Parts: sequence; C-alpha cells; structure tokens
Amino acid sequence: MIDKDLLLKLRQKNPIVLNIANTVTQQHVADAINFLGASPIMFSDVREAEDLLNISNSLVINLGTPTDSLLQRAIVAGQYANKKKIPIIIDPVAVGASQFRRDVFDSLVEKVDFSIIRGNVSEIATICDLEISSHGIDVGNEKMDTINLVISAAQKYQCVVVITGETDFISDGTNTFSVKNGDAQLKINVGSGDMLDGIIAAFYASEKSLCSIVYATAMLSVISEIASNKYPHRGYSFFNEIFNLLATLSDQQLVSHANIERV
Repeated sequence: MIDKDLLLKLRQKNPIVLNIANTVTQQHVADAINFLGASPIMFSDVREAEDLLNISNSLVINLGTPTDSLLQRAIVAGQYANKKKIPIIIDPVAVGASQFRRDVFDSLVEKVDFSIIRGNVSEIATICDLEISSHGIDVGNEKMDTINLVISAAQKYQCVVVITGETDFISDGTNTFSVKNGDAQLKINVGSGDMLDGIIAAFYASEKSLCSIVYATAMLSVISEIASNKYPHRGYSFFNEIFNLLATLSDQQLVSHANIERV
C-alpha cells in the first residue's frame, strides 16, 4: 500500500491541475495546489476548455457555485477530458440543498465519467438517494453505515469515492481505507474541502493509484494536526501554517503521521 515517494514524485513532475472552481474559494485552492508542488489553472470560459486540457494532467469540477455556464463548461471539459483520458475529480458541494444543484450533478453524471467523487457523508448519501437521520444513514452503527455508503457509492458510480469527516473513508468499491487524522480547526476554515479536491487531483495526476488518493486525503488532515500543535486556537495563523506545511512536508513525515487502516 505504502509508496514512500509520492510527494517527491509529485514535486518532480509538477502536474497541471485544471479547475472549474467554486468562486468563493478558488484563491485558496490555487494556493494549495501551488504550495504542494503542482500548478493550478482556473478557467471560466468554455472556449478555453480544450486548449487548457491539452496541457493539463487532471481536472477538478467543483459544484459549490453552480450556474448554467458552469454546467456547460463542465460538460464540454469533462467529455474532452474523458476523450484524452485525463482524470476528473468532482465535488458535489451541498448537492442536496437545492433541486438545481442535484440537477447539475445528474446532468454531469449522464454525460461525463468521473475518476473520483469527494464529498461529506451527507453529499454522498444524497447522490446515492439515501437520507440521513439522527441515527446515521440507516439505523445502526454510524461508522459501519459510512463504510457501507462509501463502498456502495464507489460501486454505483464506478469510480473512487472519498467521504471526508471526523474519519475519512476512501473506496474503489473493492478496497476500502480509513484515515483517522485531522484537527477541529480545519472544519472552521472555509474552503478546506475544496483545497483537498485540488490536493487529491495533484496526487492522482502524478500517480494514478488508490494509494495516491488515500495519502492525498491524509495529507491535509496530517498537516492540520501539525499546524494546530504550533498555533492552537489561532485560526488565521493556523491557516497560514497549512500552506507552509503543504510546501515543506516530506514523504517521511506524511507516512509516519498518517493513521491509515484498511477496513
């Protein structure tokens, strides 16, 4: 499972990550990708899609600020990325909050094949047409519910699914892993999930393996713990330290701090 040189390989390759971004968080996302050692491109005009994909190594589609224009860009870019075999990461932000968001996601699913879907438990449950009660996804143990959900979602959409939360779960439908890292301050920083999309896209562009997705998922949680130890209860300093650590964390530090288990 462990590849001890994932970060080194990423920084040597400097993959280009093309983003259809959440307009609220795109600066943070671009910074995260850049500090990590990859190169971000954001685009907002469908006429650029093919030219930019011709020089890109992965595509992130974030549905945080959906519009008809975004949907058009996502379909054109997604279909061309499929044609070029460029991996696509989609984040169905708040997909259950409005019918329009769900319609945008469903339209994309019909026309584009994704490599990775990343969301929280509510978002992934929604795209699997499940409801969450106060007892979890179903009556029973919440942890087991989440494991079953990530496996079912991966099988339904025929891709890797990442569910982030207090414990993160990653599955390709057959192999499933948990990541038990992270600090509570990460949750109050708007855009941390969107940053993770870019981090995963960079890792996967460098090495197309489940291992790379698992360690990419662990990366942000690991550095949040290190940053919190340095700046407890100091949100602005904590967030700045996240970017410092994205640039300086070593493979050895990532592997030694990551609490990863096969489930």
